[in-house]
Amino acid sequence: MAIASKTPPRGTAAPASSRTLAHELSDVLRVVEAHTAAFPQGTDLTRILLSLESGARLELEFSGPARTRLADERQGHVCFYTEFKEFAPEAFLSIDDLDLASSAKAGAKKLQEQFPNDVKFTSGRRSIERQASAMAPNIVTNRKWIEQTYKASPQSAALQKWVDENPTTTTAAAIAAGLQSVMSSWTAAQQRNFSRHITGDAFDVQPVPGTQGEKIKQAIANLPKLNWHTFQEGGLEIWHAQFDT
Repeated sequence: MAIASKTPPRGTAAPASSRTLAHELSDVLRVVEAHTAAFPQGTDLTRILLSLESGARLELEFSGPARTRLADERQGHVCFYTEFKEFAPEAFLSIDDLDLASSAKAGAKKLQEQFPNDVKFTSGRRSIERQASAMAPNIVTNRKWIEQTYKASPQSAALQKWVDENPTTTTAAAIAAGLQSVMSSWTAAQQRNFSRHITGDAFDVQPVPGTQGEKIKQAIANLPKLNWHTFQEGGLEIWHAQFDT
């Protein structure tokens, strides 16, 4: 974390304040902790500009994967923990963790049996809240991401319509809340028609480079009861497989 401090403009008296730098940082980190949807897994760099009561400004830069948590404060100090491994073990899920429906679970088991040392699952069944949170960061950078990523359906059209009609909603957390409000009104069949992650009929796999990756791609394409698969979503490399029941 790098911190750059700027003093108030010349000739401006800074008002007295009992708040310390530790207090200000503590507030910032609590915001990060309370709005995890705005700091998704895989984020490598986050910058925050903070205006202090004293009139000074802080520019904070957090680097490393976004697996950050706030620790206890001791003697006015704020402890800040970040996991710096390229892929932390908790980023991957076991087949049981995926909570898949029967066909998708069978496909996941078959794939892992074929490539036990290479296949790492990153996503399975998602609640509506998690689905919205997974989508929102992509929309922050591309307001047409839904339209460009999901097959045309009444559900994808409804979500894209919400994004288009709310141009001032720009943070990942606020976008996620809006998407969730739309999806919450759908039936289970409508949810499944939009994303089979919601019903446990899909999983994602961590991309694998090189020859071994090509073998895994071929194996995914040949999984039983496969409904559809892709290795690119909205310009991102995402290995996704979804299944019929």
